[in-house]
Amino acid sequence: MRPHPRGTETDPSSPRAWATCERCGLLFNLFKLQWQFDWRGTALMNLRILVCDVCLDEPQRQLGTIVLPPDPPPIMNARPEAYAIDELWEIMMEGGTGHGAIPVYLEISTVGNATDQIAMSLELSTIDAD
Repeated sequence: MRPHPRGTETDPSSPRAWATCERCGLLFNLFKLQWQFDWRGTALMNLRILVCDVCLDEPQRQLGTIVLPPDPPPIMNARPEAYAIDELWEIMMEGGTGHGAIPVYLEISTVGNATDQIAMSLELSTIDAD
């Protein structure tokens, strides 16, 4: 009897074809080889590579396209909240040091002909000072 590769089976009463794995190059019965699939776009695509069980790769979903759902419909007549940060504050600094530091906004105000920078905290900046 002729010796045959370890990945193949021989039966004289029902012969089956041998084939080579296209990754490792070993001989197997053709019915034992599988097609290699991989993600292309939104579906799996046959790469037309016959491989053995050892060389068969699991398709990686990260190679496929991610389909995002559409944006929700907009709200008619939306009314955004008027926040103090939307005012005309030009510079934001941190007032003080340590754990109790709060943001300090520098407002440019015009008093007479000179422009002075007045430091106001967030709480004080929303209060009208007359």
